[in-house]
Amino acid sequence: MVKSSLWNRDFLIWWLGNAQSSLGSALAGIALSFLVLNQTGSAGAMGVNLALSLLPSLFLPLFGTLVDRLPILSPLVLGSALRAALQLGVGFAAMRGSVPLEVLHTLALLGGLASAFYGAASMGVTARLVPASQLQRASGLMQGSTQTLTLLGLVGGGLLVSHLGSSTALIFDGVTFAVFAALLTLVRFPPRTSAKAQGRFWSEFRSGLRYAASSPVLWGLSLLTLLINASFAPMEMLLPKRMLALGAGAAGYGLFLGLTVAGLAAGSLLLAWLGEPASPRVLSVTGLAGMGVCVGALALIHSTALMYPLAVLLGLFNAATNVSLGVMFQTRVAPEYFGRVGSLMNMMGTAGQPLTLLALAPLADHISIAVIFAVAGAVTLLAAVGWAGLLRADPHPAPEVSPPALPA
Repeated sequence: MVKSSLWNRDFLIWWLGNAQSSLGSALAGIALSFLVLNQTGSAGAMGVNLALSLLPSLFLPLFGTLVDRLPILSPLVLGSALRAALQLGVGFAAMRGSVPLEVLHTLALLGGLASAFYGAASMGVTARLVPASQLQRASGLMQGSTQTLTLLGLVGGGLLVSHLGSSTALIFDGVTFAVFAALLTLVRFPPRTSAKAQGRFWSEFRSGLRYAASSPVLWGLSLLTLLINASFAPMEMLLPKRMLALGAGAAGYGLFLGLTVAGLAAGSLLLAWLGEPASPRVLSVTGLAGMGVCVGALALIHSTALMYPLAVLLGLFNAATNVSLGVMFQTRVAPEYFGRVGSLMNMMGTAGQPLTLLALAPLADHISIAVIFAVAGAVTLLAAVGWAGLLRADPHPAPEVSPPALPA
């Protein structure tokens, strides 16, 4: 039967498993960035590596159609196990010495494929494990705890990489994914509706496209996130080198990202505490506008001491955006379309990142990060205006979708 409480066994396992794997992923993100940067000395090479990890997101709609046809547990466990194997592999290889850049690029691409497959399967899982009335609180808890562990990983990761090297952090990440894969086998996931009566693969793929296209809010959101993420992507490529130039190094880079995640965690947990009184429509517009102002301000700052407070504010506004848009997605989309529609939206939202990184990689060592911040801030502010207009033209928001029944 449908769960009547937020604090049920299945949600707790899903919540805690996500959180602990986020700690390892945060460590590994810094470790891999500085592994490439230290071996090559090139921000462009690091940008190519990051782009390759993001390229598989272009195939997300296909993965979404595939996982909508499978029992939900299988792709979640398989995706986590594959990520564990890849991180352990590169970690042990780095422990033995220098890893060829071609190998790192190949592993980044394979890791991106595994992450995309897992991400498609994870769409809407929270909505299946909690009552509809508790969805905003559950989403806030998921993001808040995940971001808190990510914060610890980013701050600790910078110190760990500085003192012990990248290999230890990569191995730890592999272990957390392996633990998560084991924990997932204990969760009682409800069956997918489409798994009972499947049609042809491409027919279901097209039905997902038609479903998403039927809602101006859904396709409008996809277009806006594409523009925002494309403008933010170069920041990830250039910020590590900027921190090295300012004398902050890996520890400073980790602290900046950590403070951003601290703001994300604080904002998400606050929204979890507020619960239903917070309006997702208002929060999403406010969050986007606030992000644009913060990023634009970073273009004028040339001191790490001033960058750090803005990182916290950026995280707070990002939390308002992420939680509210997540709730709107899970209440507007029918559960049997979670994989296809969610993957399509994610693909649109991330497609601009690898393409932008690959285009700018040859120029990465010559572009001013202040220019990148200014462009990203302006694009995000324009996106907030466009999103507000789209919501205003949608006077009849879709009713909330109740999660399907779980076995007793």
